[in-house]
Amino acid sequence: MNILVTGANGGYGSRALDYLQQFIPQAKLYGLVRSENKGAALKEKGINIRIGDYADLDSMKKALQGIDRLLFVSSPIPNIQKNVIDAAKEAGVQYIAYTSIYQPGYDKFGLEINHKQTEQWIKDSGIPYTILRNSWYMEVNQALFDYAKQTNKFEYFATKGKLSFALRREYAGARVIVEKSDKKIINLANTPRSYEEIAQATKVAMNGELDIKSVSKDVFTPDLILAGISQIWIGVTENYQQYTLNEGNGENLANNSEFERVLGHPLTKLSEAVKEFL
Repeated sequence: MNILVTGANGGYGSRALDYLQQFIPQAKLYGLVRSENKGAALKEKGINIRIGDYADLDSMKKALQGIDRLLFVSSPIPNIQKNVIDAAKEAGVQYIAYTSIYQPGYDKFGLEINHKQTEQWIKDSGIPYTILRNSWYMEVNQALFDYAKQTNKFEYFATKGKLSFALRREYAGARVIVEKSDKKIINLANTPRSYEEIAQATKVAMNGELDIKSVSKDVFTPDLILAGISQIWIGVTENYQQYTLNEGNGENLANNSEFERVLGHPLTKLSEAVKEFL
């Protein structure tokens, strides 16, 4: 069986390939990269590489020749993902697992538009598929954990609403591509958490040594900047906290039952997951 994982150098794709090497060593694994140089590290690990770019249909046709199953890691760039599906159809790919977004009927920073369109292209292709509707990566809270580690303080301004997230390594696309699930849609969402709950879990992860405080956004941002926290990550947490405050985003509908059933074990406890960032 020939399995290709796109986005092979990314955090999701590289972890999926590591998992597949252990879980199904008899399979012939391929990683999609944009150049030979970008595939060097994969080759060292025993992964075959294919060169391709979603924006280049011809390159995708070549990359997908002889591939049986495709773990299609999404790109936020509009329209180009149709090339992947068209190329897969022409190449005779027998199964696609696509990393979509949880509850695409709700606002997801506009990302839901691209995902809904791609989901429809996959359905229209006639290729057997499973759509993996993933919730957020825990990394969206990186600035909060960095600030806690540096100052022994946890500040937040999202005093209502909840957010569903899990560790990037737990998302189960690799397992689904191996088992070729009969389910058309799988929701990989975790129990939604408030920022107060995230703060309390961080306190547990730091052995109880943490000063937790809800503050206004006008106080939050300068405090993190003063502590030297990455302004990129500050911007991320501002966006996600505001998103949580706004509610009406489908996050409250999440539960972890389907996610854990696919994984075959419980998701990492929140306080233990936080430790990975500390």
